[in-house]
Amino acid sequence: MKAKRLFAFGPYCLDADERVLLGDGQPVTLPPKDLETLLVLVERAGHIVDKEELLQKVWPGVFVEEGNLSRRIFNLRQVLGDAPDGREYIETIPRRGYRFAAAVRQEEEAAATRFATPQVSEPIPTLARAQPSRTRWLLPLAVVMALTVMAIVVARRFWSPRNPPVQRAMLAVLPFENFSGDPREDYFADGLTEEMIAQLGQLQPAKLGVIARTSIVRYKHTKESMAQIGHELGVGYLLEGSVRRGGDRVRITAQLIQATEQTHLWAESYERPLTDVLNIQREIAEKITHSLSIQLLPAQTGASAPLPVNLESYDKYLLGLHEVGEDTQESVNKAIQYFQEGIAKNPKDARLYSALAEAYTAATTYYSSPAEVMPRAKEAALEAVQLDPNLASGHVRLGYVRLFSDWDWPAAEKEYRRALEINPSLPEAQLGYANYLGTLGGFEEALARVQQAYLVDPLAVESRKEALWIYYFSGRMPETVEQAQKTIELEPSAGVPYAILALAYAQMGKPAEALRAAADTVRISSSPSLIATAASALARAGQTAKARQFLGDALEKAKKEYVCRFIVADAYADLGEKEKALESMQQAFLERST
Repeated sequence: MKAKRLFAFGPYCLDADERVLLGDGQPVTLPPKDLETLLVLVERAGHIVDKEELLQKVWPGVFVEEGNLSRRIFNLRQVLGDAPDGREYIETIPRRGYRFAAAVRQEEEAAATRFATPQVSEPIPTLARAQPSRTRWLLPLAVVMALTVMAIVVARRFWSPRNPPVQRAMLAVLPFENFSGDPREDYFADGLTEEMIAQLGQLQPAKLGVIARTSIVRYKHTKESMAQIGHELGVGYLLEGSVRRGGDRVRITAQLIQATEQTHLWAESYERPLTDVLNIQREIAEKITHSLSIQLLPAQTGASAPLPVNLESYDKYLLGLHEVGEDTQESVNKAIQYFQEGIAKNPKDARLYSALAEAYTAATTYYSSPAEVMPRAKEAALEAVQLDPNLASGHVRLGYVRLFSDWDWPAAEKEYRRALEINPSLPEAQLGYANYLGTLGGFEEALARVQQAYLVDPLAVESRKEALWIYYFSGRMPETVEQAQKTIELEPSAGVPYAILALAYAQMGKPAEALRAAADTVRISSSPSLIATAASALARAGQTAKARQFLGDALEKAKKEYVCRFIVADAYADLGEKEKALESMQQAFLERST
């Protein structure tokens, strides 16, 4: 019978014939194209595989954009992690392709002999006579141990996949389509999407995981198939829908789709008064849990029906969420105004206070002084958790204030843990707790939390920008470089990953790469804080003159815009100007610089 081809590397075993990947004997779920990409690379381990060859072998006879290949590589790196020797499994060869860098052992396993009883040789008589008496019982014991080990290996390889551990169902809520005919109503559809994600995320967190808004926003008006989106996000189910608002009424349609088979599990239309929109969201959530055979938590099952919404306040809330998502200084200021106007209309809505706290914290480091905005964020977050102790986002915002402004570590940990209890699918909760752990030096667990955030927010740039600082301060420069490059792949116009890339290269003793990344930083971003970060990297790389030029530019911009004085102090220290570094550090302390 034909032997099976098995490729072993690190803790993994790839069955080339069955198209199955095992990790430590357990099945690893991979979308088909991800697995095909891995197989091509593993078969050519140690050799460069050109992008054209990969595209041809993974998508034979079909034209696809190179971005699809980049996303497959990105997904594989997230799943595999690092090899036991600390290197990444898949190495990028600039302008060429990729190389599987880890050692691969190829094994062949004959199916006919897979369950054959091992043959144990009879002991050699002369050896048995020559050895002391204890050898006579050690040999049978060794045989028993060998048989036991072999039985365990066989059981793990062939029985475990049939009874895999219970895993959470993973769901993505695609952006609701605005069917009102007025593009100015997009914010309402976007807000409805975000609200559905938040509500579903805390229904039954142990059994249902929900992808974050920041990873699904790129699928707005998408032409990709449901199966492809499911593969890219690593989910089994998708919720898609539309909303049409007219006067004081709203029509919402929603359908739940099994991604791989692209089959509809249910579809429903709702036409109600606009004030009933929260009840519609709850009914959709209950339909989903019923379709997936997930029992609601008792607290959810016995909860009273949501009160009718205040339309003016709800409108301001959705407009504010839309502006926060734009992530510019102007949009953040608009969001703050919208949330404040919403609170004036309905001062008992906890979500408005939580969102206001989020907008304030979004302004720190790059737009506003923490000393100016963090007290306001604290006031709003405290009000949010007082009005609704079960609002996960409120605890996240309060945790952020406790960590970065109050410098109260136990209080920060308490808030983040409470947020994770309520909704572990909230990436801000995972990242916030990672920041807390990193602040106290627990980088192993912090980075594990970062990976948890990536599971529910795999394509989000904002999550990755924040996590980059954790990687950098952990001292793991190669990983920092890798993560920065992945972030740039997702969003080439983001300035933060280039700045941290410059720092990491300088720390690794690669001045040419640091100079290039610093130049990219100022080419892409006009933020004084990021320019000062690039200056710090250049100083460490020995580019003193260029570093002074960058720092001067940052301080000139700081006459009109906020600059983080902690970063400025860092740049001065790297330039050897201790007096100015201490002066800037004192300002950073007074500003509560993050």
